[in-house]
Amino acid sequence: MQNELKRNATLQTQAESPAEMVTIRVNGLPIQAPQGANLLEVLQASGFPVPSLCYLKGMPGIGACRLCLVELAGDHRLHAACSTQVREGMEVSTHSPRVMEARRTVLQLLLAGHPNDCLFCQRSGDCDLQTLAVQYGVRHRDYETVLRPLPPDRSSPALAYDPQKCILCQRCVRVCSEVQAVEAIGLVRRGMRMQVAPPLGVDWATSGCVSCGQCSLACPTGALTEKDDVSRVWEALQDPDRVVVAQIAPAVRVSAAELWGGPATNGTPGPNGVPGDFSGQLVSALKAMGFHAVFDTQFAADLTIMEESRELLQRLQRGERLPLFTSCCPAWVRFLERHFPDQVPHLSSCRSPQGMLSSVLRHIYPQVAGLDPEQVTVVSIMPCTAKKDEASRPELSSDGRPETEIVLTTRELGRMLRQAGIDPRALPPQPFDDPLGESTGAAAIFGASGGVAEAALREAYSVVTGQIPPRPAFEAVRGWDDLRSVEIEMGNVTVRCAVVSGLKGARRLLETGAYRNYHFIEVMACPGGCVDGGGQPRHAPLARIQRRAAGLHAIDDEKPHYVSHQNPAIQRIYQEFLGEPGSAVAHRLLHTTYAPVDLDQLLAQG
Repeated sequence: MQNELKRNATLQTQAESPAEMVTIRVNGLPIQAPQGANLLEVLQASGFPVPSLCYLKGMPGIGACRLCLVELAGDHRLHAACSTQVREGMEVSTHSPRVMEARRTVLQLLLAGHPNDCLFCQRSGDCDLQTLAVQYGVRHRDYETVLRPLPPDRSSPALAYDPQKCILCQRCVRVCSEVQAVEAIGLVRRGMRMQVAPPLGVDWATSGCVSCGQCSLACPTGALTEKDDVSRVWEALQDPDRVVVAQIAPAVRVSAAELWGGPATNGTPGPNGVPGDFSGQLVSALKAMGFHAVFDTQFAADLTIMEESRELLQRLQRGERLPLFTSCCPAWVRFLERHFPDQVPHLSSCRSPQGMLSSVLRHIYPQVAGLDPEQVTVVSIMPCTAKKDEASRPELSSDGRPETEIVLTTRELGRMLRQAGIDPRALPPQPFDDPLGESTGAAAIFGASGGVAEAALREAYSVVTGQIPPRPAFEAVRGWDDLRSVEIEMGNVTVRCAVVSGLKGARRLLETGAYRNYHFIEVMACPGGCVDGGGQPRHAPLARIQRRAAGLHAIDDEKPHYVSHQNPAIQRIYQEFLGEPGSAVAHRLLHTTYAPVDLDQLLAQG
């Protein structure tokens, strides 16, 4: 009875005006749903999880995979639920014999042309196709075919693509074009040689791809994955001549625990399931694996704010190159360089926090720790695939060697810990290593959309007025819309700030010229920010991503200091090494250059 009552619950939509509610019957049970709603979403919300490998929530269904087939009373055909709209009186069967046999046949056909290497695939255990094959009892191949003669593309420093594992569901294509508006990939060729690829026969590295990795989050198989660098880290740890240190990004500490099945971090989740700070357990786990020291990227986020807020105030004072675009997100930087090269001068010259901390670890930390700088290998643990691309930039190398030598995504970290047989949930938390382990609340919120802008506005306000802003200040930049704006009065200085979440909003802002209305613009390539980065755990619904962001804001609330210059470690590094924000030493170690790219010429050369 409880299940029936639950299934009879009224389904709500996110439409601006409430749709007319109608009654349909699903497997004999009455369900209320909005007229014209997507049938697949209605079924899933009602406790009937119809499978799909091509559907993306919030987008029109295209019925490409044919796995969401259902039977409608009075119709001899089977219908794809993702492309069917709810109507009054509809009677739906989700698991009739015809439906179940059709799904098994579809799975058999998909597997017929799929490599038989699940034991060795990076996505084994996290593959939607594999999961459905188990669920529907597909234990052997009923059909055999020759694998498509398509070579993998591993040219990108961030992503790897294996077209033989691609089921042509088009999720990646739709995310790239409809969510991110990058349009770097599409379906090319025909028949057995059809595949997802950049246009004009170029490889991924020389295409318009910005390495955001949202395609790898959407891919249901092992066709699109992050470039796996786990073996490189093991090799470094086993080299007795190397001192291997790690840095952990803000967003990783509120998502990594999900890899072990839950939001709880130090054993207890926060209110409403909000994840706590898992970094202490991660520090313990990394040291158990053999890392010499583990540092907090949040320290470098405070460092970024010290430099970027001064750069903003200088540009405001001089009235030049406004608006200032934040440069913390490497996918956004690549997007601007390749798709809007004339706007590159608006970028902040600041490195991202990853780039800043790696520079400090290579040039300052050895002096403090009494180490040979050539021995130090920096491993960065990020929620983002684009950080791999960033680490490969020649501008972020010294003496021909990348300052960030290896980047692991959150997913790679999980695989590495499992290989080591380490469950961080069972370990006592340890603090980050000094002197680069202290941070403020301003640094914690970097992982959520609006966090960089909020942190920079806090610091700029303090510099201009000489006062610490109250804690609720500048929260107006938070939220989940793809474009948000706020006007801030700082004494005699007015700052018009925009926050953009996702590259589709960035493209709209630039193409319409609306960017000219602002002084300061934060752009995060991944919708919602790093909490939904391309290297984060997959299958995360919006509610979970929002809880990750809430976890970062909770860390901010708990910190004794919430403006970057209040960080004692930041004060020490300026006093002992950098001088002051914007100094010549700071520019050499903490800033970089960005260059416009002629994408048409790049594609032609490819």
